[in-house]
Amino acid sequence: MGPMTSAGVEEYLAGLFAERNPILREMEQIAAEREFPIVGPLVGGLLQVLSRTANARRILELGSGFGYSAFWFAGAISDPGEIVLTDVSAENLEEAERFLARGRFPHRFERYRGDALDRLRREGDPWDVIFCDIDKHAYPDAIEPAVERLRPGGLLIFDNMLWSGRVFESAGPGDRATEGVRAAGRKLAAHPALWTTLIPLRDGVSVSVRT
Repeated sequence: MGPMTSAGVEEYLAGLFAERNPILREMEQIAAEREFPIVGPLVGGLLQVLSRTANARRILELGSGFGYSAFWFAGAISDPGEIVLTDVSAENLEEAERFLARGRFPHRFERYRGDALDRLRREGDPWDVIFCDIDKHAYPDAIEPAVERLRPGGLLIFDNMLWSGRVFESAGPGDRATEGVRAAGRKLAAHPALWTTLIPLRDGVSVSVRT
């Protein structure tokens, strides 16, 4: 997914926030070499600020890859908290565990291998933040169970909500990913239990507050 902001804006922001943990830089290099999609440092910084603002202690990631966004979230929690990572790949989750261990965070990390929505639907204490970065056709299916599992004032965050501009272009037949992102945007904007905005940073990040 390419950035939706201009190259000049991206370069300016990258220059402002160039200093970051060397482990994150290593993860970014790995992602570039593998062509593995990650949120990148600008969205990572946004996730960190949002989580700190929400005083988050319990965070659920729907789609974690090898732990890049979880590393940003972990840096936002001042007291020991809990972050649950989900992915269909055991190798990704094992790699995420190694990176997070190197970060020496005091938090509890749970690895869940399988369908992220199955983990989302599990009963338990409400979440402070739910971050969604699963297959885009499944985005609309995450919204209702996420609303049910968020605490009042909790945050529901979706990445890739501009989908490289395809959301406002004509989707080809059978483009389930684009239709999924569009449907999720409409559902988030109209949901009676959410206050939602969409930030045009990188590939678009929607942020919803549970009422």
